[in-house]
Amino acid sequence: MDRKSWIIVTLCVILMGVNWHYMQENQKLVQAETARKKQEEVAKKATATPASPTAATPAPGTAPAAAATPAASAVPEETHALKAGSVTFELTSKGGGIARAALAGTDQVALNKNGLEAIGALRREAAGLDALSYKLTAKNDKSATFEATTAEGIVVTKTYSLTEGAEGDEHLIDLKLTLKNTGTAQHRSEEYYLYTGAATALRHDDARYDGFFWNNAGDTDYQLTSKFFGKGFFSDAPTEYRHSFNALRYTGVMSRFYTHIITRMTEKDAPGKFWAGRRKLAQPIDAANAGKAEIEDFASDGAVGLPIVDLAPGASVTENYQIYLGPKEYDRLSKIGHQRSYAMFYGYFKIVSIALSKVMRWMHSFSGSWGLAVILLTIFVRLCLWPIHAKSTMTMKRMGLLGPLMKELQEKNKDNPQQQQMEVMKLYKDYGVNPLGGCLPLFLQFPIFIGLYSVLEVAAELRGQSFWWVRDLAAADTQGHFMGIPINPLPLIMGLTMVAQMKLTPQPATVDKTQQRIFMMMPLFFLWISYDFAAALALYWSTQNIFSVFQTRIMKLYMPEPKLEKVSQKPAAKAAPTQSSFFNTGAASKDKKKGPKPPRLGG
Repeated sequence: MDRKSWIIVTLCVILMGVNWHYMQENQKLVQAETARKKQEEVAKKATATPASPTAATPAPGTAPAAAATPAASAVPEETHALKAGSVTFELTSKGGGIARAALAGTDQVALNKNGLEAIGALRREAAGLDALSYKLTAKNDKSATFEATTAEGIVVTKTYSLTEGAEGDEHLIDLKLTLKNTGTAQHRSEEYYLYTGAATALRHDDARYDGFFWNNAGDTDYQLTSKFFGKGFFSDAPTEYRHSFNALRYTGVMSRFYTHIITRMTEKDAPGKFWAGRRKLAQPIDAANAGKAEIEDFASDGAVGLPIVDLAPGASVTENYQIYLGPKEYDRLSKIGHQRSYAMFYGYFKIVSIALSKVMRWMHSFSGSWGLAVILLTIFVRLCLWPIHAKSTMTMKRMGLLGPLMKELQEKNKDNPQQQQMEVMKLYKDYGVNPLGGCLPLFLQFPIFIGLYSVLEVAAELRGQSFWWVRDLAAADTQGHFMGIPINPLPLIMGLTMVAQMKLTPQPATVDKTQQRIFMMMPLFFLWISYDFAAALALYWSTQNIFSVFQTRIMKLYMPEPKLEKVSQKPAAKAAPTQSSFFNTGAASKDKKKGPKPPRLGG
C-alpha cells in the first residue's frame, strides 16, 4: 500500500471519529427532554404517598413502600461508619445501606454522592424506593446490622461487614441479607431488588464513559448510558433498561475511573433481573457550568433483582453479596476474583491492553512515578518493534529508488492500465521489493496503540498523579487560557515532534506536491483531535515521536543506504531423467528419432 492510500485511510478514520463525536453531542439534545420527564415521574412517586397518612395496608403481592413511607420519615436517622484502609463506608438507617463510600488518598472522591438512596436498599419495584423503617440493631468496628419489617410481615435483616481473607480488599464490603416470613400466609415474589447506587462523572467531559454492565454465567457486557438512552433520531429514546438473565452473577454501574459492583456470592447460579436508568442532575457537576442551560449532567442508577423469594410461614432465606466500591484497576479487580476484572471492558484488543497494563505497573514499581512509567512503557514498545521498523524503512527507501522507473512504465502504458499494473508488479519482482513491507509496522502498531489507548484512557491509577508541569495525568495538562483557548503544552509538543518525524521519514518519489501538502496537514488534524486528550496519552504519543526521530537518526548513521539492484532469478528446476524404461510414461519417447517402423512378423 503506497503513501497516498495511507493518507486516505487516515483521513477516513479521522472523519469517522469526528462524526462519532458530533453524533454523541446531538444525542444529548434528543435525550434531555426524556430524562427530565423521567426525573419528574420518579419525584412524583416518591412524594405522592406521604400526603395520605391514612393509606390502607397494601394487598399481598403489591409493593408496601407507600404504607411504610410516613413511618420511615418519622424515624430519626441512625448512622455508622466502617473504615478499611483509605475507604470509609458511611452506613445509614435510611434504606439500610451505604449512603456514601469516601475514598481518601489520591482518589479524594465520594461514591454514590448523587444516589437516590443508600447502596443496598431493598426495593419492591426496580425503579422505586426502599421506604422501610430500619433500625440499627448491632454495630462494631467491622460490621453493622439493620432490621425492618414490611407490612406483609417479612422481617428484613441486613448485615454489612468488612471483607477479610485472601481475596479481601479495602473497597469490598460483605452484605448478608435475610428475609423471614413472620406472617400467616405464603409469601412469593419475583420483585425484590438491591439498589447498586448511582455513578456520576467527576467532570462534565467524562460523562460519555458512564454506563451499566452485567455478568451472565461468565459472559460480561455493558452499555454506555449516553449511547443507550440517546437513541431518539427515528424513535422514542428508551427511558430505562430491563432484562432477565438465567445466571446473573454480578451487575453494576460505572463512570470513567470508578465502579459499583454487586456480586452474588451464593455458589449456585440463579436467574436474576437487572434494571438501569438515567436521570438528570439538578445541579451541574462542574461549578463553572452553573447557570448554563445547555450543560446537562446525569447520574446512572441500577438495581439487581434477587432470585425468586418463596417463603412459607416461619421460613426464611439468606442471600450473600459482596459490594465493590472503588477504582477501575485491572490488577485490583483480578485479585478479588469472581471475574470482576471483566468489568474493565478494554475492547477488541483486550489481551494487548492487559499485557501493557501489567508492564506499566511493573515500570511504576521501580520508577516510583506513573509519568516515568508511561515513558518507559513507550520506549519498551518501540524497542520491541525496532527490527520491523528498520526493515520497513529500508523497503520504503528502495521503493523511492524505483520511482523513476515506475514513472517511465506509467507513461509508456498510460492507455493500458492492466498492462501498466502487470509491468509494475514485474518491476517489484525483478528488484525484490515487497510493496506491503512498509505497511507491516503500522499493522502491528495499530492494535498496540488501541490497546494502550484503552489502558491510559480509563486507568484510575493515573488519576491525581502529577508529573513535571502536569497536575493530573488523567486530564489535559492545561496551564492557562489565551483568548478563551486552553494552552495544553503536551499536545503541542506532540504536533511538533510529529512534523519532525514526517520530515525525516523517506517518501516515495511518486508522491506529488498535492499529496505532500495533504500529508503535512495530518499533524494539524491529529493535534485538533487529541488536544483535549488525557496528559498520559499525549505524553505517550510525544515520547513515541521523539523516539522515532532518534531511531531514524541512528539508522541513517549506522545502516548502509539501499542500492537498486536486480535480484537474480533462480532457473526453473528440470525433471530428472528416468533410469528404467519400464517406468517411463512416454516422456523419454519424445527424444527418440522418428523413422519407419520395422515390419511386424506373423499373421
